[in-house]
Amino acid sequence: MTTSESRLILFDIDGTLISSGPVALAAFSSALLDTFGTAGDIQNYRFEGRLDPIIVLELMTAAGLPRATVEKRLPSALALYLDRLERALSDSSPRLKPGVREILDDLSARPGIVNALLTGNVERGARIKLTAAGLWDYFAFGAWGDEGPTRNDLGPVALRRAREKTGKAFLGKESVVVGDSRHDVLCGKAIGARVVAVATGRTGASELEAAGADVVLTDLSDLSIAREAILG
Repeated sequence: MTTSESRLILFDIDGTLISSGPVALAAFSSALLDTFGTAGDIQNYRFEGRLDPIIVLELMTAAGLPRATVEKRLPSALALYLDRLERALSDSSPRLKPGVREILDDLSARPGIVNALLTGNVERGARIKLTAAGLWDYFAFGAWGDEGPTRNDLGPVALRRAREKTGKAFLGKESVVVGDSRHDVLCGKAIGARVVAVATGRTGASELEAAGADVVLTDLSDLSIAREAILG
């Protein structure tokens, strides 16, 4: 990549940049229990790549609650979860995945690079987690988990917001999605972006390759390899 080129780098959060571990799960579970009377089968639910509102909807309807009831109470459940998450993370910072701060420092120093977020978290959740991890200020903007019915709908949101925030109309081929789940891969491919998948979450490298990632890395710990994978 030459210095005259621009690139939009869209990062997933959980499993890619950080791990909030049992802290986030406990906050989510308790919020569901207090709002709906059950947390459903939360221990066996696969969170990776899912959108926060859809997680609530799927868990609660699978537990037998009417969809209309879940949708009505969903904003209250998410607000309660975020209040508890914020309190919990004031005492326990998320764990950064290997090489994350180094690659963000490297990319942030490069002219023409725009680092942004494409995540299943709602905006407040993203801010809480990344502020606690010391990463929030690396990102110019985000596409959030309540801005579309599916993750694939968030790619166009990110491209539109990039134009609004930077004044440049990034094409899909000028964008890179970095994530740890097959949903991240499919979302990136839906907008024609390069996809760099990291096997730092619950999804193995073989599944990420099968989903169509352009590059699959064990993690981002080797700066030169991570930079080359992302910038191509």
